Amino acid sequence: MIRAIETDDAENLMREHAANPFLVLGVAPAAPVAEIERHGQRLLSELAAGLEGARRYETPLGARERTPELVRAAIAELRDPARRLAHEWWARGLAAPAPS
Repeated sequence: MIRAIETDDAENLMREHAANPFLVLGVAPAAPVAEIERHGQRLLSELAAGLEGARRYETPLGARERTPELVRAAIAELRDPARRLAHEWWARGLAAPAPS
């Protein structure tokens, strides 16, 4: 039973990090708020227009589907300075090169 809980926790953690707002929006952790807002709005427009390129985003765990709801949630997360800081920390770690 304990092993199943650990596996579920690990899967939930990976899913959460694959939905990192910086990955969802495709912006760098150092991006200013104005750039995040602009890019998010552009993605929402592209998704509404049905553009194929806007429908997926890359993560270290493979490509994921991008939805308008996911984009709106990502923008909202990055508007809050404390939550943004946590997401920045994870995004920088996800982008770090593997040690040699």
